[in-house]
Amino acid sequence: MFNIEDIIGDVVYIDFLDISVYNEIGINSNIKHFLVKGYDHIGIWLAHPNLLTKKNKKKTIDANFLVSWNNVKNIMHYPDREGYDFPSEFDKDIGFKTNKDTK
Repeated sequence: MFNIEDIIGDVVYIDFLDISVYNEIGINSNIKHFLVKGYDHIGIWLAHPNLLTKKNKKKTIDANFLVSWNNVKNIMHYPDREGYDFPSEFDKDIGFKTNKDTK
């Protein structure tokens, strides 16, 4: 079975119902693949692919944006595809290890 948690940290294809609502932040119909940062009851959080600031010179900055669930037409995930599917952050060991655990 597949869960939405499986796509956090992966690059997915997203088809929007109305892409024009993201024009002001530089997202247009030519951009279809996004890195998923998280999700909540409102929608899915995506990494902005190339947000620029223009103070004296252009500078790329890290940014995330929210796509509400009612604007998502389709999401396509690529399991095991190199460059698109990355190890899940939920599969990491958490806690302390003793010498006995590391042998």
